[in-house]
Order: sequence, then C-alpha cells, then structure tokens
Amino acid sequence: MTIVHRLTHWTLWPGMVLVAWLAAGAAGQDVIWVEVEQFQDHGGWTNDAQFVDLMGSPYLLAIGRGEPVEDAVTLVRVPQAGTYRLWVRTKDWAPEHHPGRFQVTIGGRTSERIFGSSGRNGWTWEDGGTYELSGQVELRLQDRTGYYARCDALVLARDLQWTPPDDRAAIASLRERHGGVSREVRDAGAVVDVVVVGGGLAGCTAAVAAARMGAATVLVQNRPVLGGNASTEILVPPVGVWPHMRRDPLDPRETGLVEEYRTEGNQTSAEAAVYSARLLRWVQAEPNVTLHLNTHATGVEMCDPGDGTIGAVLALDVRSGQRLRFAGRVFLDCTGDGVVGVAAGAEYRHGKEPRAMYGEPWAPEQPSTDTMGNTLKYASVDTGLAQTFTPPPWAMKFPSCDSFSPGRHPRLGARKGDQWMLELGGLGDTFTDAEEIRDDLLRLIFGLWDHLKNHCPRDEQKAANHQLAWVGHVAGKRENRRLIGDYVLTENDIRDQPRFADRVAYGGWCLDDHHSGGFFHQGSFGIHYDRPGGLDPCMGRLYSIPYRSLYSKNVENLLLAGRNISASHMALSNTRVMLTCAVIGQAAGTAAALCVQHQTTPRGVYQEHLEQLQQQLLKDGAYLIGFPNRDPRDLARSAAVTASSELTRADGQVMAAVHVVNGLARAADGRSNAWSPQPGADTHWLQLQWNCPQTFDVVHVSFATKTLAPAAFRVEAWQDSDCQEGAWRTVAEVPNSRQRRYVLGMDSVTTAKLRCVFTGMTTVAEVRVYDEPPELVEIARRVTAARALPDVSPSLPWFHNVDPRKLPGLVIDASEAEQIGGWIPSTYAEPFVLDGYLHDGNDGKGEKSIRFVPEVARAGRYEIRLSYVPYPNRARNTPVTIITPTGSKTIRIDQQRVPEIDRLFHSLGTYELAAGRQTAILVETAGTDGYVVVDAVQLVER
Repeated sequence: MTIVHRLTHWTLWPGMVLVAWLAAGAAGQDVIWVEVEQFQDHGGWTNDAQFVDLMGSPYLLAIGRGEPVEDAVTLVRVPQAGTYRLWVRTKDWAPEHHPGRFQVTIGGRTSERIFGSSGRNGWTWEDGGTYELSGQVELRLQDRTGYYARCDALVLARDLQWTPPDDRAAIASLRERHGGVSREVRDAGAVVDVVVVGGGLAGCTAAVAAARMGAATVLVQNRPVLGGNASTEILVPPVGVWPHMRRDPLDPRETGLVEEYRTEGNQTSAEAAVYSARLLRWVQAEPNVTLHLNTHATGVEMCDPGDGTIGAVLALDVRSGQRLRFAGRVFLDCTGDGVVGVAAGAEYRHGKEPRAMYGEPWAPEQPSTDTMGNTLKYASVDTGLAQTFTPPPWAMKFPSCDSFSPGRHPRLGARKGDQWMLELGGLGDTFTDAEEIRDDLLRLIFGLWDHLKNHCPRDEQKAANHQLAWVGHVAGKRENRRLIGDYVLTENDIRDQPRFADRVAYGGWCLDDHHSGGFFHQGSFGIHYDRPGGLDPCMGRLYSIPYRSLYSKNVENLLLAGRNISASHMALSNTRVMLTCAVIGQAAGTAAALCVQHQTTPRGVYQEHLEQLQQQLLKDGAYLIGFPNRDPRDLARSAAVTASSELTRADGQVMAAVHVVNGLARAADGRSNAWSPQPGADTHWLQLQWNCPQTFDVVHVSFATKTLAPAAFRVEAWQDSDCQEGAWRTVAEVPNSRQRRYVLGMDSVTTAKLRCVFTGMTTVAEVRVYDEPPELVEIARRVTAARALPDVSPSLPWFHNVDPRKLPGLVIDASEAEQIGGWIPSTYAEPFVLDGYLHDGNDGKGEKSIRFVPEVARAGRYEIRLSYVPYPNRARNTPVTIITPTGSKTIRIDQQRVPEIDRLFHSLGTYELAAGRQTAILVETAGTDGYVVVDAVQLVER
C-alpha cells in the first residue's frame, strides 16, 4: 500500500504511548518527552484534540471560566540523574493580554517562569529553566487564570544548549524518536467490510444501516461523545424539514433509522441534550458495529498508486497516542470536513461558486473562498444571590445596547436557541483557522457576558444573580470542504424539486445561507432575508437528493454523508441540517453494504443495483419522494385488505384499508395514503388475507405519525383446526405503543389470514409482511426491545430553566407534542419547563393547535395541569380541551394571569384516566384575543 497523508497544513507522525512511567527515548537517553494529554490525572484540565491536524497533537486545556482548575499530575522516571532543562510547548492565545498562564512543578519545585505569556503568536517552545533530577519525579501543570491555558508537551533535555524546533515536521520526528508517539501503526483488527469516519448523526446512521445489512462495520469518532454538532459538547438542536409551518398532520417528517433516536426536530435547545446518550446506546447495541471514540483520522493508505482506491484509514488514539490502521473494503467520509476524501485525493471545493457555474439565482456573481462561520455556545444560571463579573481584558467590548446589529443582543439563561448567531470565521478558513476562530468566539462570549452584567440597562436587574454555568470549547461547524461526486446538487434542484431517478434521500429546510461576516455583519443574518421573496420560495419545500451526490467521482470506494456531500455552496445551506444528514447517512450506509454484497463500487451500485438500494431504503422506513414500494418479497402487496371500519374525512376522502398496501407510506399530494377507522369502538382491526397460506416471521406496522399510534396493538394469525372451528392466535404484541413504526419479529407463522388489532383510535400508513432469515428476525426483536427502554437523561444540571425531572408526576414539554401550524419558540419571559415555550405569533387563528397525548402508566384519578408563561399580550380566552374515553371538556384560560401552582402550572381539573395513550390535551387558537402560549402539560396522580 501507498501511504498518503492528509492534504492539509501538517505532517503525519506516529502516535503516542500511554504508560504509567514515561521513559526517555532510546537515542542516548538524553531527552524525556512527556505528552501532557497522557498525564495519569488530568485534574481540571481537558484533553482538547480537535486541532490535531493544525498544531500536531492533542493538548491539555484549562477551562475554568476565570477560576483556576485543579492541577494535572503525572509521574516520570528519570533514568539518569543530572541537570535537565525544561521546555514547554504552549500557546499565548491572546499575546497582548496573556490570558492562559500556568506554571509547571517538577519534583516539588515550581517553575519561576509563567508559561503562556510569551507575547508570541502560535504554538512555541518556552524555556522553563534547569532542574536537578533523579529517580521518580512528579510533574504538575498548575493553572493560574482559569482562562484557557494550554500545554502540548513537556521536554526535559540533558543537553542544556539544545533548543527544540518549531517546525511541525521536525517536532513530529522528535515525538517518534523520543517515545512521545508510537512508532508502530497497529492494526485495529481484521479487515472489515465498511469503515465509517465521523460520529455525528450522518455517521452513526450510516454505520447502523450498513451493520444491519450484514456488513462488519467500524465507526471511528474523534471526540469522546457521539452526536457531532448535536453532542453535549456543542448542543445544536437537530432540524430537518422546516418545522415552523403548516404541514399535513399525517406527515411524520424524516423517517427510517433516524426515528430510533430522533427528537421532534422543532429547533428547541432541549432536543440537543439527549443525542449523545441516545446515539451511544443505539450504536453500542449493534453487534456488527465496533465503535472507536477518541480516535482521530489522520490519513489514508491507498491500495496502489494511482488506482484511486482506499485500503485503510490511519488514525490516532488521542488519549494514548497509539497509531491505528482501519483496513476495509468500503469507506464513508462523514467527518463534515471531508478529511478522508481530501487525504485520498478526492476532488473537493471550498467556498462559493459563481452564479454562472450553475445558474443559481442566489449565488454570488464572483467566486469566493468565504463560507458560513463556526459557532460556540454558553449558558448562565440564576444562583439566587448577587454575582459580580470582572471582565478579562481580552474580552470583546460592547459598552451599550446600541453596540449590536439588529437581533444580536445577548440573552440570559441556559437556553441556547438563539446562540446560532454567535458565528465567526466565515471570512477566513473554518478548517485551517479553526483554533483561532474558536478563541475569537471565546472573546466574543465573554464580551457578551460583560455587557449583560455590567453595561445592559435592559437586563441589569435580571442579570444581577446570574453567573456563567458553561462555556463550550468545541465549535459547531457549518461549512468548509465539499467532496465532488458524479452529480453536484444545486440551489435549482431545491427550488425546482426534480424527482431524480436515483433519489435516495430528501430534505426540506430552507436556503439558509448565513452571511460570512457572521455576528459582525451589518445587516440580516443570511441572504435569505435579503433576496426577493425571502424564505418563501424555499422554506419547507421537499426536494430529492440523488445517490450520485453521495459518492466520490474519483475515489473508487468512497461514499459521502453529512455536510460534505457533493453539493454547491447554496445547496449545502439546506442539506447541512442534521436530520437531513441522518437520512443521507442511512442511504450511504445501505449503499456501502450493497457494495460489499455485490463486490462492486459505489458507482457500480448506481449502475447495476439502484432499484435494490431504493427498495431497501423504503423497506427500512426511509422516505423517497413519490417512490412506491415494489418489493417482490413483501407478501402484503398480494393480500386483500379489509378493516373493521373506514373513516371518511371532512373533505370526502375515505381512509381506506387498502391504502396500507398501496406502496406510498405517507400522506402526499393531498392524499392520506393511510387507513383510519370510524371512532366509537374501543378496538379496531385491519386484516390481510391471501388466496393460499403464506409463511412469514416479520411484520412491519407503520402509523402515519407517532402521535397517531394506538394505545396498544397486537398481530394475530388465523389458526385452522381439524377438530374445531379455527381461531385467531396472537403472534406479536405491543402493550404500550409509543413509536410510529414497528418491525415485529416472531416465530415462523403459516396462515392465509393475518390481522392487526388496535386499542383506541389510530391511523395506519403501511403494513408489510416478510419471511426473513433468522438474523433479520433477531434484529427486529432486538430493536423492538431496545426502543421500549426508558429514555436516557442528559447529565447537564445547568441546562433547564425548570428541570422536569424535579417535578412530580408526568411532565410533557410542548416540543414533544403534536404541533399543527407555525408555532414559534421563545424564551422572552420566565419561568418555563426545559429551555423555552411556544406561542402562536397571535396570527393564523384557528389554523394552529398543539395536542399532548400522555402515556398514563396506570388507570386512576389525575390532576391535569397546563404550564404557560403569562404576559400582558397573552390571550384571555385560550381554549384547552381534555379528551378522555368518557368524553371531553373544554376550559378557557386567561393567560395574562399568573399560574397559581409555583407560578408555572394552571390546574385544568381532576379526571379519571385510563391506562395507556387514551387521553389527549388539545390547545387551540380559534377565536382567541391575544398570544396563545403553551409550555408543558403535567399529570399528577391523586
């Protein structure tokens, strides 16, 4: 194989060795090289490995928000007693102010020099003086400021005249020579089928998709958590199809594998908190996926020079420094930065194409290297006591509320929904300048906090008791390098909505192109605010994404998923949102598995196996616009379908039973494509009957939306008997239905009749029936069991305005409820549950509603409460209807009045409730005389 290093501004070096005692190098034992990220105890310092590509190594970062962090400590063995000179590689990240100062203590003696105060730009070596050393010696890093001190390595040299080099290639050589990195590249395991690099939503979904198709898969992620921009390190709430608009109530938005971990996608901050934990549990549950966290891809090995085929991805364990080789057959670049593709020589673009290239109406006249910028978030909490804040001198200055462009004034609290506007770096290079951009964002955040605490007449009283609770150190990225495939998706494809013959995914956000000047742009946030027509021509418009945009045009075995797919800058402004990236990931991961099955390339799948790819995606729940189920193995397609009853809608459309096998598994073009029964009965049934007995072991049942799933349901097979009349036998049962889609594995059944029996009302979009091999039955059983587990809770104590976990009973936030119409998230007033509330904008009266469907654990008497945030502009006659199996009751609420329960909840009365999801709380807007506000619903057993 030919080693090809990543084509960026650094040189590959062997990885570091983690040992309890860090020994000297073999060459004369004249240097002791210590990688500080390998210290035995990091104390309060953080391993910051996000800039390995740029400065050569992970390093320790002191994040104290102005309070020095605890010491990092380790032990080293000095093999030869003598005098050693200390060299420290560090960075004075704001040289005019020296914010990140620290000292080093060796064997109990603290350096006289204060490191991080050289006044020089960039990473440099600083001389720490000489020490008499022998035997076992303790090393300590002692933070002195709490403001982002950073240290890469400590070097103790016996040659007192020796000076370490600044050149990165020379430093890399020294790391290898003196044991700071591993000399060997260790195989991470046997050659696997699929190697996925990048653990965001796209990468996780791709890995699971490939694994469930039988491919042995490795997922390589360079952070300690999964989720990418949605991780607990960054906390961007994933979105996809534009949520703030009127949609068909039977439209579930993104479906498929993403449904197994997704939130509603309503752009609320609380949604971001759960993704790291959900994805970790989801990925680890897959026996065909091997997960490597804290593993940074550094380059590739090509199979042969010039053949354009990747043989392995090279990577670095950022904790131990061990270099690793991940050999595979097919590779997926889900890094967002395109690092695997660029390393392999894939064609790529950075920046904005000129309008003439594709005829895109919103593209600039001239090409540019400018992009959208990076974002860093922060949070504050009300401590209940007065808190002062002395700004550091390096913080940006905002002396008055007039210092900000419109819409950019900072806000208090732990919610971060509006912090996407804290955006910098678009006028530089968001990849090669990433550390400097992150540091500028820190200067911006502390400047904003200084304004709120010390210079803001508007918020000075509210801010008095607030203090910073969290400041992120990993920036969320929107854009840098886009890899080029056989087709480049453009703005015109989003506007014109062609249904590509090779469509494998879809999107529906908007052309959300932020101005490259970011926070300091004098004007709106993005060009969609400035262009004629604004958001209207693109907001929520569903468009197809072709498979040809998901593989490299010149690297033979490389697939793409996430924001680095083959798209123009303008198209990227829409495709980059994470739920869209997730459905792209499912398509790419499925294609990777087909590459392995058919021993072909991604392009070969397009040429020879496209229909199989598309039908597999539909089978696994994905949506391809207007593309029908034609799977010949689906037994349901040949069945006659009947039902207990069929609902006729107000528009005259019959919700017919036959719709569940019409091949279109969701509402589209004004057609429901679903069955719903007439109300009135406690149970309803849907039956499939064949001309002759069929053998099957897996049944797919998909409801129109999650909220339209029944309280419970079961699958029954007709059992004939020679001795007596036949009877229905239960072959699968879901006692508490909480999901939109179920794939139910069961023991093999042979029958000519199958039926689903539902408790309560429901709307069924699709039923499929299969005779599957045992491994797929096992997957179905495992996934069903996993999805029944309780959700994993985020461990972010500062995150919520009011933490629902600390409230009695069952609490459902408005972000989890079914929304019809364009509800607007807000945090203007307090208190509220989680990270904000919703309001109707005081328009579209009668067109908007919110419906809560709580899952009642056991039948009994419950008090039902509604949380809203009062204000003088609120409606005084908001109708709230409580719907139970025994009837309904409508109450009108004056939302200008302060709720009587903890200033948070208003009691709607006490009701006898049945177990399961048979109760609904409906908030409507028709006839209201002000803003209708909805925060949460609470059920307390009495």
